[in-house]
Amino acid sequence: MTIIDTHVHIYPDAIALRAAASIGEFYDIPICMDGTLDTLLTHGRAAGISRFLVHSVATTWERVHSINDYLMKTVSQYPKELIGFGTMHPDFPDIPTELERMKAGGLHGVKLHPDIQTFLLDSDASIQMFRFFAEAGLPALVHMGDYRYPYSQPARMARVLDAVPGLRVICAHLGGWSVWDDAWKTLAKYDNVWVDTSSSLYALEPEEAVEIIHQYGEDKVFFGTDYPMWKPEEEIDRFLTLPLTLAERERILHGNFERFMGEA
Repeated sequence: MTIIDTHVHIYPDAIALRAAASIGEFYDIPICMDGTLDTLLTHGRAAGISRFLVHSVATTWERVHSINDYLMKTVSQYPKELIGFGTMHPDFPDIPTELERMKAGGLHGVKLHPDIQTFLLDSDASIQMFRFFAEAGLPALVHMGDYRYPYSQPARMARVLDAVPGLRVICAHLGGWSVWDDAWKTLAKYDNVWVDTSSSLYALEPEEAVEIIHQYGEDKVFFGTDYPMWKPEEEIDRFLTLPLTLAERERILHGNFERFMGEA
């Protein structure tokens, strides 16, 4: 069975452990892995995962360029296994030029984490940034939802989607971490929204997760581990406990993302 992990954070070896630990501290969840590419590939391959969508997040606009350099270099070294999404920040001074550089360097989309980057999804600057994504033909993978913060609430994403109808968005964590029901009730109606399973299956009962998947439509859902938050092997096990049909599993594990990327 082909498996694509569509939600993976990676970091340069020199800072990976520190960066991974900071994520755990942000969510008050013990981190499982060290955030290095080598550990990802070792555990991902052991779990039967053949390809990984990798990304990282710039906490300030000044870090955008160097993080994208790292991602472009890393993806170029593993072209058969890694698909790269770059990073962006609404305060970056020349977004269109950086997006073109990312595309030329082999990156296929943009990852955002409004809660860590501390910007409101539906601010004027953010909506203009999303317009640039749509004009460049780059999808966005956006961390969604956190009951503690106002930045990435589903209603804000709905306002973005209404303002930028040409944007394609992967709303991570089944549309909204810790606010799953609010997320599907707000976002499932949009044709240009996809979701991933990352950092959700640990918190939801299998039947509850499947109900949410069906609200979006099983053709709009991708499998993701949120490495280094979780071990790939454990996330595969969690996914395989879901009461889905074999055809639904195949679509979520690889077919939907292949179609999203124009590969099928």
